[in-house]
Amino acid sequence: MVEEKGMGKVVFTVFIVILLAFLFFHFYKVNAIEKQYKASMKTVTAQLKEANNEINALKGEIDVLRYKLQIAGIINDVAQNNFGIAQEKVNNLVKKLENEGNKNIDEIKKIQEELQSLFSKKDNNKIIEKLGVLQKTIEK
Repeated sequence: MVEEKGMGKVVFTVFIVILLAFLFFHFYKVNAIEKQYKASMKTVTAQLKEANNEINALKGEIDVLRYKLQIAGIINDVAQNNFGIAQEKVNNLVKKLENEGNKNIDEIKKIQEELQSLFSKKDNNKIIEKLGVLQKTIEK
């Protein structure tokens, strides 16, 4: 009976040692997986930030292209001597730029005032030249 109690203690001790080994291995693996997860999250976050920066840059380029297209339409109206329509389009464009908070809005408004006087004089060449200056100011 004493041998059985001694044998039971040995089996219990071996069981506890094996259990502790499994527990240690489990914590080791969980820690390794957590480190790998954190590293992959940093990578994904950096890639996402870079993609968002590229998207914002592309949105800015798209806006500039839209403004160029609007100015081209205004030039077309001026070429067809539709000064009233062209003047209205310029005013709408400036309002849109002002609402969007364009950084060069003061310069744009000065150009708008110069265009207003040119529209009243109906000078196609000077209007088209000023529209080119407007376009360059928007692109800044």
